[in-house]
Amino acid sequence: MKKKILSLLLVSTMVAGLCLSGCSSSNTKTENQATTAEEGSEGTKTTNSGETVFTIGYTQEPKSFDPKYINGTAATLSCFDCYDTLLNFNDAGTEVLPGLAEKWEQVDDLTYKYKIKEGVKFCDGTDMTMEDVLFSMERVKSETYAMSYLFDFVDHWEITGDWEITCYLTEADVTWKYALCTVAGVVISKDAVEKAGEEYGSINGTVVGTGPYMRDSWTSGTEITLVKNPYYWGDPTTLDVDKVQYLIFADQATLALAVQAGQVDYTRGLPIDQMSIYEAISDYSINIYQGTSSTFLAFNTQKYPFDDANARKAVAYCIDKESITSLIGGQFAEVSKAVVFPESMFYMNTDAWNQFNDSAETYQQNYEKAKEALAASAYADGFEFEYWCATSGVNQAEMIQAMIDASGLPIKMIIHEYQAADQSAIAYGYASALDENGKRPYNMLGTGWLSDYLDPIGYLKCHFHSTQNYEGGANKAAWINTNYDAFIDESYVNPDDKERANLMIQAYQYVIEDCPYVSLFQQLDRYIISNEFDYTEGPAFFWNFSVANVKLK
Repeated sequence: MKKKILSLLLVSTMVAGLCLSGCSSSNTKTENQATTAEEGSEGTKTTNSGETVFTIGYTQEPKSFDPKYINGTAATLSCFDCYDTLLNFNDAGTEVLPGLAEKWEQVDDLTYKYKIKEGVKFCDGTDMTMEDVLFSMERVKSETYAMSYLFDFVDHWEITGDWEITCYLTEADVTWKYALCTVAGVVISKDAVEKAGEEYGSINGTVVGTGPYMRDSWTSGTEITLVKNPYYWGDPTTLDVDKVQYLIFADQATLALAVQAGQVDYTRGLPIDQMSIYEAISDYSINIYQGTSSTFLAFNTQKYPFDDANARKAVAYCIDKESITSLIGGQFAEVSKAVVFPESMFYMNTDAWNQFNDSAETYQQNYEKAKEALAASAYADGFEFEYWCATSGVNQAEMIQAMIDASGLPIKMIIHEYQAADQSAIAYGYASALDENGKRPYNMLGTGWLSDYLDPIGYLKCHFHSTQNYEGGANKAAWINTNYDAFIDESYVNPDDKERANLMIQAYQYVIEDCPYVSLFQQLDRYIISNEFDYTEGPAFFWNFSVANVKLK
């Protein structure tokens, strides 16, 4: 398997007829693919040729197959199987396992050596070399990946022996062990990237990785198809699924009906307003587990009116988090207290985190406090702002709008609904979504997060640190606080988990004081899968998902 390899055997026989122009043959649906979709709607998971097809449904489309853009669930589900990482998380997300690096050693606080597996080929049949590995690691910083923050303390990489590469850090980083389990640890073909340039990974560009599958076609807004990589370095006999169809739906309601009709084998998220449909579907199983997901609001702190902390607090105090949790999150959610991320991530110092979470300001609805905050703001006469959300978030937006109206304060909220296809560009501040002043376009954003790993840094660096306010960065509040940054930076060099937790808690005090975000609720992760397949996911889903782990019953 890609993320939990069952065999280290190399593929000794290769399938003839490969597309050698970059493992990506077309961007239009073929006749065979159309037939497969039709047969899938009748409940058959194999084509006339005997291929096993696994169909994934989702409401978003990846920006690109280029690893630097793989930073959302859509990309995890559709792109990540084309690649392998140097290291992998175990199922629980608590340990690091081999990947393309079969061994590794921490020489000292600043030096890490990795023994790279020999004999690996890319999906175009070319050999993976140490130059490819070095190029891939250096590119994480030079091309600014979504996960480049994990390489903040990397000084340089160096090939230090036959199939050995060494990373030299500028500072000790106790989170470094996680970095190479994420997309930052992906190895790509240097030759393919240099030939394709900016087109690499695009709908018409090449995609060349070492993963168990390779991209076959991409019809924007409709479908992405992956097929087996015949040069896969793992044991091909462990891959039960021959073809992956990733179907893109306009909204959650349409997706739920497609699952009900048997046109989709797997989807995740399962919004509460569609649960009655999912729960009534026979021959499918709904699986629920505690992950790292959270739902919250982001104020754009660099834009009127939320460039003022008291204006942010005035709106925050209008929101009844318990009502939103009950009606939007439902039975699969718990109202958040002070801290944005789930309590499952308190493991480093559970008592300290719980005490802080119970005692700190939660910004639960209090109209009197909202009135006081507005009066203390630079906009005491009131203001108007836009709340941006995808179609699936309109119900939540309307609840917040009604709560603000009920306050009687001179604050007007306008709901701005955007297409699901634009969600990544808006949330991660890509240039295509910025306003005329080069800033994130929203005043307030309905959003959420699924952490890259269980360490709280998976939230605290990504969403709050000043360095993450860049194109592709997840600092959705565009919040800058040097005091906060200092505590988080210190947590990177402290090897003691309890002391690290205390540093993070001290940092979070500045979040509470400045209110760049409003926590709403934490939700249990949910997915539904056809009973024709066997697959189990856990807290490390985001970087562990692979159709290589899906088995035909």
